[in-house]
Amino acid sequence: MKILFVSTMFPDEADPSRGVYNYELCRALARQHDVRVVSPRLWTQAARRRLCGQRIERNETEFGGLICSRPCYWYTPKMLRSRYGAFYWHAIRGDIRRLERDFQPDAVLSYWAHPDGEAALKAARRMNVPHAVIVGGSDVLILPKEPARGEKVKRVLVNSDAVMTVSDGLQRNVIELGAAPESVHTIRQGIDPERFHPNRSRGLRERLNLPDDRPVLLWVGRMVDVKRLDLLVDACDRLRSGGRTFLLCLAGAGPEQAAVRQLVDERQLGDCVRFVGVVGHDDLPDWYRAADATLLSSWSEGLPNVLRESLACGTPFVSTDVGSIREIADPRVSVLVQSGDAAGLAEGIIRLLDGGYRTAAADYVARTWSECAADVARLFQRLRGAPDELHQSHRKSRPVPVPA
Repeated sequence: MKILFVSTMFPDEADPSRGVYNYELCRALARQHDVRVVSPRLWTQAARRRLCGQRIERNETEFGGLICSRPCYWYTPKMLRSRYGAFYWHAIRGDIRRLERDFQPDAVLSYWAHPDGEAALKAARRMNVPHAVIVGGSDVLILPKEPARGEKVKRVLVNSDAVMTVSDGLQRNVIELGAAPESVHTIRQGIDPERFHPNRSRGLRERLNLPDDRPVLLWVGRMVDVKRLDLLVDACDRLRSGGRTFLLCLAGAGPEQAAVRQLVDERQLGDCVRFVGVVGHDDLPDWYRAADATLLSSWSEGLPNVLRESLACGTPFVSTDVGSIREIADPRVSVLVQSGDAAGLAEGIIRLLDGGYRTAAADYVARTWSECAADVARLFQRLRGAPDELHQSHRKSRPVPVPA
């Protein structure tokens, strides 16, 4: 089967951690199928890289064994957001025409409901092949609160042949937004067991320049407002005030980084908090294995793969009880706390550090990307069983028009 994947959330040489979960899924699919990727590069990112003297490839390139097109996606930052799907289609339409002629996909898969899903749905309808969109979390939890853009999200969910969610909680959210229940499928993400496993080698902390005489706490992600890193810093301040010694490692970067640094300085937590920067996917397992706990303080999430990766490496987690995290929060390997409660987060960290959670986490068995890819392929095979009949039925049961 020939599968076309469309999303801006896909890694490249300059940002190898961006959307790495999509790369892992495509790589797993490519073991049995022919996969091509169209991953538009935001013009803002391209401009920053050019200013830094970095070369920007637009034409087809290879990334990790996958052929990937990188058209430039021009859009208006923070304005006309309901038009982002149209801007996105303008960016990829040349690549879609070429792939329609030279590759002839059997199915289109996209990640993120809007704008990626809107443009990918248009491409699938142009090619008369099934379209499935993977929702990540905020695209169906937060974007629908914007009236104009929310309608675009709902149209994608209603008109797509299938919607894939990473959790049962997100499945319910998608159905509440109007998608037909029979079109919504929970297909949980996976991990690479050859990379993420609990074998902790001797001298690991020394290689990572981490202390052996105090607990190491780890946070991994993009530093954005929804991650509530201010809450995490507040919890760490409470831990120190209570006489606890520890080192919190923040692995990531993003627009909130400067504000978080300022808060750490104001609280005089420089000896307790270390900004590690973005950690490559190949190096990330060692950071999980070296840590005593992985932390998450977000006020909104879907089902972050970070927590599954942590468990696969034998490291328990403490997280705010948001989104669908409860679905993997076995009380033997995790502690959930109320969202927005810094004192509760600090208490949860203490509870985990003083308990036997790490021993139990070593027995965690994670779902693999190969299993995830097999589920995606089976779904597309069912959708392709009678494509004309499928699309006719689809249009009758879900009459919302696909936007031009």
